[in-house]
Amino acid sequence: MSQSVDTIVAYLEVLHANKHLIAAAYCNSGIASNEENQRKIRQLMQHRVLIPYVQQDFRISPTLGRHLDEVFQRQRSYAVGANFVDLANRLRQLIIEYTTASNENRLEDQEDYAAEYDAGVFELASLIHDELLSLRAITENQFANVSTMAEKQRQNEFYLDRAEKIGETIALLEGENLLGTLSESPLLKPLLEVYQHQVLVKLAGWRSTHMDITSVLKAFLYRLRQIEPNARRIRAFAHFLRKNPDYQTPDSESIQTLPAWSSRYAGLRLKTHPDLSVSQSRDALAEIAQSIPSAKISIVRERAAGSRINDGEVNGVRILQPKPVQLAFHRYLQAASSSQVPLSAIDWKRKQSKFSTLGDDAWLLYAIHSIEMLGKEFKSGRWQGIQVKRDLAPAEHIRSGNIVIKDVALWKKT
Repeated sequence: MSQSVDTIVAYLEVLHANKHLIAAAYCNSGIASNEENQRKIRQLMQHRVLIPYVQQDFRISPTLGRHLDEVFQRQRSYAVGANFVDLANRLRQLIIEYTTASNENRLEDQEDYAAEYDAGVFELASLIHDELLSLRAITENQFANVSTMAEKQRQNEFYLDRAEKIGETIALLEGENLLGTLSESPLLKPLLEVYQHQVLVKLAGWRSTHMDITSVLKAFLYRLRQIEPNARRIRAFAHFLRKNPDYQTPDSESIQTLPAWSSRYAGLRLKTHPDLSVSQSRDALAEIAQSIPSAKISIVRERAAGSRINDGEVNGVRILQPKPVQLAFHRYLQAASSSQVPLSAIDWKRKQSKFSTLGDDAWLLYAIHSIEMLGKEFKSGRWQGIQVKRDLAPAEHIRSGNIVIKDVALWKKT
């Protein structure tokens, strides 16, 4: 462990020693090699900080670049978010491996999978938070880093698609596919506690933020579609002016009749509002409000009409068919009630070709369970007088507490 810590410290010292070179490569989208920085660039290449680009030019590694973008909140055009579906599927696979290691009593592997699961849940929660934070910043500044209307619309649709993917991820995290798996077994309680602390307590906030972002993006897209026809006409007029630079608008005095297009303008729509800062306006409004009679509130309750259940269905009854093992035990019980000698369950089942697909162990386990459930029926009930005999295997050693049942037999006592 100490050696690993020392290695990380040595790597951070390399970054600190070349901080100016790394900052220049990040801010200038690359750096050129020369005699002064050649040795430092070679050292950073060995640590995967710089990557060759063309000839003597080098660029910062994409992973470190994304980290710096996140720290300094640098927005990239059409930046691709994390693949949340793959991360969620990875958590499900870790849960399966954790359960398998526990069942096989591999405690060290079980601890390793638990640690990997904890780190995976933390990574997923952190990425969702960062993605929502990034989209919130983009929507608040109206992501206006484009120059054309068509590009603006394409950018809006791209970010809306990213927001919808986050919504699908939130639905996946609170669905039965992952949460149901964690809740179905007490063995997974430690993993469920981690999931509860890192994800479930934050889902409500994530969902609220996601709805705000999606509503803003949809509103912008709606407004862009409304503005597009007018923008198209403006672009057409601008194109006409570029092709005809000598065009002069006609003098308004020489126009006798206005063209038809001038009548399309509806004029300014003025809205008046009282000035509440003036005491006279406030007093007049108070008198008007007092003169308005109070409205009579009456609540009318309407009972909705009901509907018939299974209306129009020809067959509303479904008949349940017994399972093969249930049918086999019922017939075995009938055969045992007519037998005066012990009737072996294993031997009886093997003679029945219809139930040849039933395994001996599964059949014996079901028969023993059903016999225990019918214990009272054998004493004073429908199957009164049925005797039960178990064929037990010898104990493996004198202190063994296990009871191994090899077979069970039933017969009717006369």
